[in-house]
Amino acid sequence: MIGENNMPDHRKSTPQKGVPEAGAGRLPFLLMLAAAVAFVYLLAVLVPAYLGNQRMKEATEQIVHRAATQNLSEADTRAQLHEKAREFGLPDDYTVAIKREGKVMTASVAYKRKLRLPFYKEWPVRIDVKDLGF
Repeated sequence: MIGENNMPDHRKSTPQKGVPEAGAGRLPFLLMLAAAVAFVYLLAVLVPAYLGNQRMKEATEQIVHRAATQNLSEADTRAQLHEKAREFGLPDDYTVAIKREGKVMTASVAYKRKLRLPFYKEWPVRIDVKDLGF
């Protein structure tokens, strides 16, 4: 093998002017990786809490609509809302306020959703629903 000694060794990098050395892009990559991990963690914590809040709002709207159209009492409506609150795993310190004026029924559910975040521990939620009874 005559030309083997004349061939350049590609395993060794030759420093060139204006080209960063190998491994110089490691810090930006690690910062981008840390930001991606933080974003995924925030999604994993906030999305289930948001979806739970939306489910509770939809259930409250359905219960209040049924109570307004079927002329159910405030006690029956409150009992149904308490049952849904237990079903969806709301914290024990939630409040339910119901008010009826003729056919119009208004309900308000307030609670604080606990989050596993170091800087934001509680998410205050207030669901206000009003149904005209039609």
